[in-house]
Parts: sequence; structure tokens; C-alpha cells
Amino acid sequence: MTWSSLARDDVRKFKTLGLLGDIFKLSMKMKNEGIVFLPLHLGDPPRFDFPPLPSFKEGIIQALENPLSYSYGNPQGFPPLLEKIAEIEKTDPKYVFTGNGVSDMMDKLFNAMAVRGTNILLPAPVFAPYLDVNTKNNIESRLYLCDPQTWQPVLSSIESKIDDDTSLILINSPNNPTGAVYHDEIIRAIIELVHETGLKRRVKNIPPLCLLFDEIYSEHYFEKKPVDVRPLLKDKEITWVIFNGASKSFNVTGLRVGYAVLGGVERDALREALYNECMLPLCMNSIFQEGYLAALCDPAKEEYFQTNRAKLKRRRDLMLDAFSRIPGISVVKPEGAFYMIIRMDTEFKTDLELGLALLAEEKICTSQMSAFFDEETHPGGTMLRLVILPPEDILKDAMSRFARFMKWHGVPI
Repeated sequence: MTWSSLARDDVRKFKTLGLLGDIFKLSMKMKNEGIVFLPLHLGDPPRFDFPPLPSFKEGIIQALENPLSYSYGNPQGFPPLLEKIAEIEKTDPKYVFTGNGVSDMMDKLFNAMAVRGTNILLPAPVFAPYLDVNTKNNIESRLYLCDPQTWQPVLSSIESKIDDDTSLILINSPNNPTGAVYHDEIIRAIIELVHETGLKRRVKNIPPLCLLFDEIYSEHYFEKKPVDVRPLLKDKEITWVIFNGASKSFNVTGLRVGYAVLGGVERDALREALYNECMLPLCMNSIFQEGYLAALCDPAKEEYFQTNRAKLKRRRDLMLDAFSRIPGISVVKPEGAFYMIIRMDTEFKTDLELGLALLAEEKICTSQMSAFFDEETHPGGTMLRLVILPPEDILKDAMSRFARFMKWHGVPI
């Protein structure tokens, strides 16, 4: 008799594991053995020289002195924080929800919206947890193409993936993993496409599409500020959700404070379902929410954001200049977020083989790009995702190691 495990096999094989797969496991083994490596794999600013805004910590300390901070809170979020976010987002606080980071809000939202038999459109490449949330809910993930020369969404690909069973389309700009900031005209075209689809659906008595905007990197752009989608969505036959939070903008990834703002045609129905979903864990961490509120109310935050952007831009430019001098490595210039995608023409056939060799030989830890695609959308070639967060001396060291690695393994052009 064959034993059938109670543990779901599809969950045991989550795509997110590709980000923490064999390359990461080798790095942990090296760390345990006392071997030092350069961490170019993790978008975690507090591990480098990006401290939180001081008022965030001060808000937490002040909350610790309040006995009510230790009690159950409002399942929707800390009311003063909801009001502050609503002021920033220009909406009613009842349409704002906070949670334990954007990943948590994403999970709650998909749980609230998931209808078996529907499909959700995601960009290729995509932040892998989105795929796994769909797997968990038995929802089909369809990846639409982004141009590998620019990493901008391809509108015709989005249009070709939509059918009457499509429920949601994700827009992630500034983007993880590519660093792309989606151009205004592309965002406008996607919104118009979804609006026209909604009008046709109304005739068929089918709910409108929901556009999900993941804006967790909204304060990290290098040239042009990302387009504000809110006025573009007004009076459109669209339901929409905007995700954002404290993790990346205030460099507090481990404190897990994110939010969702609901809008559009079905925002009241969505609010009811999401509220019930937020009731399940009873509430989130009240103390960290008070820290986020203090930071959002701090006039120094704008200068803080500008300082962080300038620091990241210098590091991006250092890497771009260095890679331009190494034969066999090509890069699409990132316009935001913490990431850079490099294509390496080497003897290695897969990005996993390449990443393992780079870590073993040159002690550089990266993320394999195949974890961000499916088989249909992977453009081919061996690509790795790097972070641009480390200080300049670490990055200069890394660039020297990349050059040495390519001398040994690069394929002659």
C-alpha cells in the first residue's frame, strides 16, 4: 500500500523555494563553515547601511509605554494609522487595511478573492510568492510577457491572456526582480484595456477585472518618479487595489507593516470579504503600526527618502559602469527598486549551474532568474538577479570577481 501524505505536494514545491534553493543552501553551508561571501542575493536594506528613519523607532518605544498596545487591536488596523494612510492615499479610512507586510496583505486579498476556475495575470518575471499564493488557492497563474530589452510589459501579451475567467491583473512598478519602472504610456494603456474589458463584461453580466498595483518600492526610483495611477483609475469600469508599506521605504523589512487600499467598482464587496479575512488572525502587531504612523507623520521623511535614493543610484551607476567593461555580461539599466538583472554568456547551460559556480569559485551569492518565470515565458539564456544595496567597497570587490570569473568561463563572442 502506497502512503499518501497529508502534506500538500504542490505546497511542498512552492516556487518561492527557487529563491531560497540550492544557491541559498550552499551559501548557508559556507556561512556555517566560516566562509565569507558577498551577499548580492537578498533585497534586505537593514543588512547593509540603510538604517530606519529614527522616528520609526521612537514611535515603537512610545507605544511600548502604553498598556493598551499589548491588547487586541482593530482587525482592519490601528485606527490612527488607517486615517493617516487614507489621508496620503486620498480615500476613506474604511477602505484601508493594514497587515504583516505586503506579502501578508497579498495573501489575505487573494484568499478573499480566490474563485476556483478563475485565472490571474502576473508579469514575467514575477516575484515568486504571487505564484505560490495562487497555487495554494487552486487559481491558475498566467504570466504575461515583459520585453527583456527593457522589462516593460507587453500590452499585446496581456490582452492575449485575458478571457472571461480572468479575475485580476498584477502591475508591480518599480519592479522586483527587474528594477523596471513602468512607463506612463504603458500604465495608461493597461488601464484603458482593462476598462474596455470591463464595459464588455458588464453586457455579459461578468464582474469587472481587478487591477492590483504593488507599489512597495514607490520611493525607490532613480530618474523619473513612477506615474500616480489614482487619477487614471477614476470613473473606470475597474476594481483596483494598491499595496504599499513600511518595509522598503523605511528600511524595516523585519517589522512587517504593509497596507492595501481598495477602490473601484466592487470596493464595498471586496472590503467586506477582506475584513472577514483579517478577522482570522484577530489583529496584527499594534506596536509596529504605531512606529509606522510616527514615521509617516515625520517631516524628515522626504529628505530621508531622497538620501536613500541618491545612495542607491550611485551604487547602481557603479555596477553599470563596471559591467559595461566586462565582455560577456549585458545589463538592462534598472530605473528603480533594489535589483539588477545581468545576462552572462558562459559555458554554463542553466542559471542554477552558473549561480552555484559563481558562489563556489568567487564567493558571490545571487538569485537564479528561472525562479521568476514559467517555462513558457523564460526568454532563454543564463540570467541572475543582483541587489544594488551593498556599500561601494563591496560592490567594487564583486565587480573584480565577476571580471575574473568571466575570464575563466566566458564564451568568446
